[in-house]
Amino acid sequence: MNTKALRIVTLIVFLINVILIFLVDLFTIEMTPDKGISGNGNPAVILWFIELPMYLMLLTGIALIVHRERYLVQYNRIRVLLILLFFFAVSLLLQVDKAQRIHDRIDGRITEFGWLNQYTNTIYINFYSFLSGMLLLLLIQTAVALIRNRFYRAGKPDENNRDGPA
Repeated sequence: MNTKALRIVTLIVFLINVILIFLVDLFTIEMTPDKGISGNGNPAVILWFIELPMYLMLLTGIALIVHRERYLVQYNRIRVLLILLFFFAVSLLLQVDKAQRIHDRIDGRITEFGWLNQYTNTIYINFYSFLSGMLLLLLIQTAVALIRNRFYRAGKPDENNRDGPA
């Protein structure tokens, strides 16, 4: 598949992922203190079986595009690595905050359902986890490119010394 087609497919998969995250949020029931427990089951769990493979396809598409286009070769990798690390840490903190707010809202009210129920879907599938996964992928790719570049430079012969590294 050429890079242009890969970009189009990845963009379509990205849009499908955004729609699925929105649908999971829409079908996840919010627990309110005055109301009882919902008995409607967990309709959003069906969307998980669509979202997870689509998300893996998106990550694969992003990884292939970044690798083929050699984006990480063009920029200062240390700066990119630090920026990605910062945004990854922020997205993880926001993810933990979201999970804590949901946990505080339902604490002790639905112990018989466990942690996968109609109230907790958005702990696992939300914008923050979506962003965290993409940032982690780019962070790993940047670190690998940085390490690969360091080893490449270490083994490259010096221009003044044609015998190779000392």
